[in-house]
Amino acid sequence: MSRAALNVALLLLAIVLVITAYWQWQRRQVPPAEAPQRSDYILREFELTTLGEDGKESFTVRGPYLQRDVGGRSISLVQPRFSFPDADGAGRWNARSDVAWVSPKADQVHLMRGVEMVGPAAGARPGTRFDTERLVVFPDAERATSSQRVTVTQGDSILAGTGLRVDMQSKRYQLLNDVKGRYAPRSP
Repeated sequence: MSRAALNVALLLLAIVLVITAYWQWQRRQVPPAEAPQRSDYILREFELTTLGEDGKESFTVRGPYLQRDVGGRSISLVQPRFSFPDADGAGRWNARSDVAWVSPKADQVHLMRGVEMVGPAAGARPGTRFDTERLVVFPDAERATSSQRVTVTQGDSILAGTGLRVDMQSKRYQLLNDVKGRYAPRSP
């Protein structure tokens, strides 16, 4: 074997060794796969009262299952029963759904699937009932909205429409589109 052939063979061997060493070093530099995120905590058969920035009750929720997300600090609930205090403290807005999500600062409550919300009674009149598939409640602002089809029942009168705005403080609501209704006469 000539000296030139030996130099070429040694050069190729050196290149292979350098590439192998670099490849092994690179493999060690890859971060390990991230472990799946788990809940911060889980509550079963719970009752939770959330306070606003002013220290007053924002809402109370009861249910069979609550899970808090580690990263976002939001809360997911199964079959929750919410209770929002009325502005004057005389009554309560009660809401329930199949599932719900509460934002990290508890300033939004998203009720989803089979949503029912009932406002406080006004004297002898029963509270207004709202049925829909999705409702977002803003407890601090004392309002609620929906972009879904909503059925509103007040006594024997029934209204249905798409889109809803509720001012919980003044107990007024507005159906936005495609409104149909059946009004029952008021009894004296």
